[in-house]
Amino acid sequence: MISNHRYYLWLTLTEDYGIIMIETTRVFAMLFCFYLSSVTVYAQSKIDSLLQVRQQAQHDTTRIQTDILIAESLRRSNFDSSLFYLNRALDVSKQNRNEKPHFEGVVLRTIGKTYWVNGKEEGVPFYRQALAVFAKLDEKKERAYTQADLGKYFEAMSEFDSSVYHYERVIERNLADGTDYSMVLSYNNAGLDYFYQRKLDKASKLLLDGIRYVKSKEDTMSLRAFYMNYGLVLKQQEQFELAKRYIKKSRVIHEVMGNVRSVALTYTNVGQILIKQDSLDEAYDSFTKAWELTKDMNLSTWPTAEYHRHLSRIEMLRGNYQQSHDYIVKSAENLPDYGVAPQTRGDIYGSLIEQKMILADSVFANNPAKQKQLWKEALPYAVEGWKLADHSGAGNVRHRLAQAQANLYGRLKIFDKAYQFSQLAKEISEEINNKARTEAIAKMTTEYQTELVEAQNESLKQSQKAQMAQLKQQNLVIYGAIALLVLILVIAVIIYRSRLKLKSANQTIEKSLSEKELLLKEIHHRVKNNLQVVSSLLDLQSRGIEDEEALSTFMEGQNRVKAMALIHQKLYQNEDLATIDFAEYAENLMKELATIYPSAKLVQTKVNSKSASQFDIDTAVPLGLILNELISNAYKYAFDGKSAGELNVSVEPLGDGQHQLTVSDSGEGLPAEFDFQKAKSLGLRLVRRLAKQLYGSVTYSHEEGAKFVVIFTDTLQRRAV
Repeated sequence: MISNHRYYLWLTLTEDYGIIMIETTRVFAMLFCFYLSSVTVYAQSKIDSLLQVRQQAQHDTTRIQTDILIAESLRRSNFDSSLFYLNRALDVSKQNRNEKPHFEGVVLRTIGKTYWVNGKEEGVPFYRQALAVFAKLDEKKERAYTQADLGKYFEAMSEFDSSVYHYERVIERNLADGTDYSMVLSYNNAGLDYFYQRKLDKASKLLLDGIRYVKSKEDTMSLRAFYMNYGLVLKQQEQFELAKRYIKKSRVIHEVMGNVRSVALTYTNVGQILIKQDSLDEAYDSFTKAWELTKDMNLSTWPTAEYHRHLSRIEMLRGNYQQSHDYIVKSAENLPDYGVAPQTRGDIYGSLIEQKMILADSVFANNPAKQKQLWKEALPYAVEGWKLADHSGAGNVRHRLAQAQANLYGRLKIFDKAYQFSQLAKEISEEINNKARTEAIAKMTTEYQTELVEAQNESLKQSQKAQMAQLKQQNLVIYGAIALLVLILVIAVIIYRSRLKLKSANQTIEKSLSEKELLLKEIHHRVKNNLQVVSSLLDLQSRGIEDEEALSTFMEGQNRVKAMALIHQKLYQNEDLATIDFAEYAENLMKELATIYPSAKLVQTKVNSKSASQFDIDTAVPLGLILNELISNAYKYAFDGKSAGELNVSVEPLGDGQHQLTVSDSGEGLPAEFDFQKAKSLGLRLVRRLAKQLYGSVTYSHEEGAKFVVIFTDTLQRRAV
């Protein structure tokens, strides 16, 4: 079954490609009058009137259009009769295919829409046939409207891969043809559907492109949906303040337009952000405002279901587990039978499962019978919720239901299914938390914010140019009207004003530079935060690993992420945002790693730097990863069985852009037959590759312990090569 969605149907009722005779024109007039009057008469009277028009019609175009109107009148009340009239219209349109092929596409599209509004999936082939007709006729407008409608059809079925495919085809053709049919709808809905799938990089690109497109058309009202949906993407990226600003921009436009439901939705979305910011009282007020706006709007029981869902989340965070459970039960009970997207229903079921397990683990921790009862109550919701989530393709909901089922089956001692769903949850988590996507979104957001700043700067420059031009014109008038003495005075005034304007311009430029510097610090800060998120995810993932070798591999990956995060932390903490003091970084890294390895407690560390060791990020990141590997190896292996030891790091310039990093310890060293260049461990292979990336080399020797010497080239010299 298909959930209700808003839709639009574009149907040409008066277009014909032949010669319209006088009799046909008269029948058209009757048809139009009957159609308008049908708004205020009973449905049967309207159908009888349309049947009379068709009986009198002497032109096939009129017969087709009349059957379409009759079918639309019966569409919701009598599905079979509606199809009968549409099939009759289709037969007539096929008979006139050579003269009027356009109408075959119109009828096919209307059949597809009839299946759609009745919650049936069989309408897709008819939309595809209609697309083929309009493509063959090269009717760009009808083809775009039909394909956008098909995108909404798949969207209603929560088949988001298919929906975004059709929206993106509409966008591509519009860009290629210079048209704008269904362009705003396609940008927005495709971006939102990618958000549902948690493909946030693609969602960001489409929504930002859509914002740029709408602004180029000066269509301010159409920005409302883009601002709302882009705010959701930013919320998922934990850019909470920026997300709230975009959602509140959307609210202002909706309030001007009088869209009460959409205004309520902005309060709901802001409430969700406030929960993530741990502002639970403010979140409660925001959700209550949304519910008060919609509860009396005759929207079935959905507003109440959604309201209780959010209250459950708040009470859970407050530690009121019984109250949280009762609210989510009320939410599920108030879910209407129709009109709720599968992923939304599945998400609520996921919350219900979680609350029942939390209640069992907390309030009824000492009551095994009640615990088992709660787990069994959750099981049907787990099965049905997974079906809904898996069908929808919504990434976050699929992950939630997979993890909930893994936990539930584990408690019920159905271990094969628990393992199956835990592995599935892991795969989904890795997909939706892809690091590359996170960085791409941050980059797109930064570029868009930079565009706004640059646009403001350009506007200021144009204003200055206009003022200067006006000033020159005034000077020309003054030069011809005053004497030499007055002219000198005017020139002095002009010079003075020019200095003032120059000072103002300089202040503006300094302000702009300061803003960009703050923006750059924010970028480094966010990159550091994102890397810490990745590190935390690795830490959480590793807690369930019992295999020591696998756990060690996870820790090594986590250490590498921390090493990169430390570089970005140093960059945004420095006054000079371009470089970091690598000697200071090395000291901090050794202290950080010493907290991980027990053998490091009695090791004395020392960092030597004969001169300033300032490196930019292109050199510091690979060099920091090399240092991380060598220090970690020393802590892990060099002092095994020893009561004390020394670990030394030195950085010194060699001239001509080359530098030397030396890491040595007083441990046992590597075996005599060890060939560093043929070492197959991931860490040492990584050291060799990173050294090559820095146009350098690595050598190993045994001198009262292990000694590694890395020769590398700084960024400036590498670019010159």
